Amino acid sequence: MSNLPFDDTTDFANADRGFITALEPGKQLIDSLAVRVDGPRAWDRELVIDLVVTGPAQSRHRLTLHNGALTHRSADRTDQVDGVDRSGSRAPAGLTLTLTKPQLLSVLAGGGLDGIEQSGDASLLGDLFAVLAEPDKSFPIVTP
Repeated sequence: MSNLPFDDTTDFANADRGFITALEPGKQLIDSLAVRVDGPRAWDRELVIDLVVTGPAQSRHRLTLHNGALTHRSADRTDQVDGVDRSGSRAPAGLTLTLTKPQLLSVLAGGGLDGIEQSGDASLLGDLFAVLAEPDKSFPIVTP
């Protein structure tokens, strides 16, 4: 018997799950998007989105879609997100979202941008979601 809060029928897109809300915005939540990028479909698309997470989970992240891959950088200072990231990119963000962690979870689950502070082209979020492959819920993590 497992002590995990889910079983093989769990809908992992449900942002109310305790284990999903415990994930760190940069290290795990954004990585969960990056592994879903369909490289060939995303090859010709480029976008930069800054996420400013407020509240107890305060953090800043720059997402860059380039050459069919989604990468992200955490930033400790404002100037490392607004105009310059740790990789040295000077490309301005096409979209900046300022939101709480629960709002971020909602956005990543497709909940929209209502009530979220935003500047720039909000359609970039749709462009990002358009290159994400649907996760295979029956993927055999462990096989005999």
